Amino acid sequence: MAENLDSDNPLSIHAEQRLDSDDDDVSLDASFFLNENYQLQKFTFGTETIELYCLQSSLTDYDLTGQLVWPGAKLLAEYLLEKANDIKGFSVIELGAGLGLTGLLCARLCDHVVITDYNETILKVTQMNVDHQISSGDLSPCKVEVHKLDWSVEDHMVAIKEKYPQGFDLTRYQQSCLPPLFSTLRKFLKQQRARPNVAFLGYVSRWKSMDEAVCCEATKLDLEIKEVPGTRKEAVSGLYEGWIYEISLRP
Repeated sequence: MAENLDSDNPLSIHAEQRLDSDDDDVSLDASFFLNENYQLQKFTFGTETIELYCLQSSLTDYDLTGQLVWPGAKLLAEYLLEKANDIKGFSVIELGAGLGLTGLLCARLCDHVVITDYNETILKVTQMNVDHQISSGDLSPCKVEVHKLDWSVEDHMVAIKEKYPQGFDLTRYQQSCLPPLFSTLRKFLKQQRARPNVAFLGYVSRWKSMDEAVCCEATKLDLEIKEVPGTRKEAVSGLYEGWIYEISLRP
């Protein structure tokens, strides 16, 4: 049996099976593997409660890990709520947003939020969550937008920067795919603004080699990265430890 991924549709698998002289074509639709049984779940941070459509578990196949809320998102949401007075009036872009938990929290605290991811399935659920917040009266429609942003596609970056030439005060992300992430962060941080902009990374430590690689990759791109004091917390029922990184351009 030979399997090939359709380059125009990565969620489509075509399988061919050859038995003796007869050809039997079997087409496996990706929806067979795709769980879209999203349920509303409440997430509470201090005085703020956010309802999201999400899964409790997700397949890593087809890059659909964004169907659930990851520990780094919760860690960052808690931190941003603590800084609510400091980020009031900010314009924010969320990278690799998944279901948009921290972006939606920011939309309650800041002037405007752009939530981005690159997976079409995830973006559809994120838009569901935005629409749910709006219909529930918890969010103004003008406060948040959802956009596709693949870090490897320059046109996506250009389109967002053209639509928001004023740039962003705050960039946030919940975990790291290092080279493209830091390259993308640097491009947004370089946008000229009246006040310096900054990025926050909600980081959960799973491997020491990754911990070292984070700082190393940031330094390569002339970014200043520092752990925010007092943000270390247990994550994933105490199995791991997480903290917040603050990232900015080197002076």
